[in-house]
Amino acid sequence: MGDGEAGGEDAAAFSRLGARYRAELQVHCYRLLGSFEASGELLAETLLRAWRERETFAGHATFRTWLYRVATHTCLEHLAARPRTPATVQPCPDTLLDQVLTQEPASGEVVAEHTIGLAFIEALQSLPPRQRAVLVLRDVLGWSARETAATLGVSVAAVNSALQRARPRVRGREVTETASSEGAEVLQLYVAALENADDIALAAVWGEAASAPRLTVPPDLRTVATRMNRQPAVALYARGPGGTTHRAHALDVLRVENGRIAEITVFGPGLFAVLGLPVAL
Repeated sequence: MGDGEAGGEDAAAFSRLGARYRAELQVHCYRLLGSFEASGELLAETLLRAWRERETFAGHATFRTWLYRVATHTCLEHLAARPRTPATVQPCPDTLLDQVLTQEPASGEVVAEHTIGLAFIEALQSLPPRQRAVLVLRDVLGWSARETAATLGVSVAAVNSALQRARPRVRGREVTETASSEGAEVLQLYVAALENADDIALAAVWGEAASAPRLTVPPDLRTVATRMNRQPAVALYARGPGGTTHRAHALDVLRVENGRIAEITVFGPGLFAVLGLPVAL
């Protein structure tokens, strides 16, 4: 067997091994970047970088831990190259989060609702990148201060200091998990109110402490129920005057508390294709 054939076999074996962790590594990149689109790009870069740097895997940690280290450095370097670019948070489809449980059931904690909700992701983006990485490695992945320090190339004292500064910034942004059945029921009521242009029904499903919902609802509306960030969501499609096709209009992601809508985050139609949603019905 020639060297080229051996190298090809090695690359194929490495790809199969890395494939086991693709979904959870993308979720990790998503937390650090706040962008679902960028997380896919940085995942590909992470796996390519891991292959090129495979000789640095010395067996002192598990292969999974080593991949997380590569992914963390890849994301931090990406963020360092764009220090003045404001973070624009994108939603993350539950289809990706579900893949983590399918591919690696033992790591299901990485998609826990309180560490993937939009409010938590937005709070993470308010932190400086290194503090963000420390908080994710320590509080989300459960790494020790020593493991985190080794990954980031800093002292344990620096890790502990960064964590103490980061935690108050995100405290309270974790949300308690809402039962999927409850979220589905609230979403159904919300969609019915939108489709019927029923302001009374809309007000009934809206929590008292929340700000007023947006009232700009296009006529001739069609909807597709979905889930983003472990939260109920609905894709809205509108047909313009004289048109024959309903096209992407907006994506509403709901935060549900005590059977009512506490918050709606609205995203534009430009994300539909990125998120795997149809752009027209």
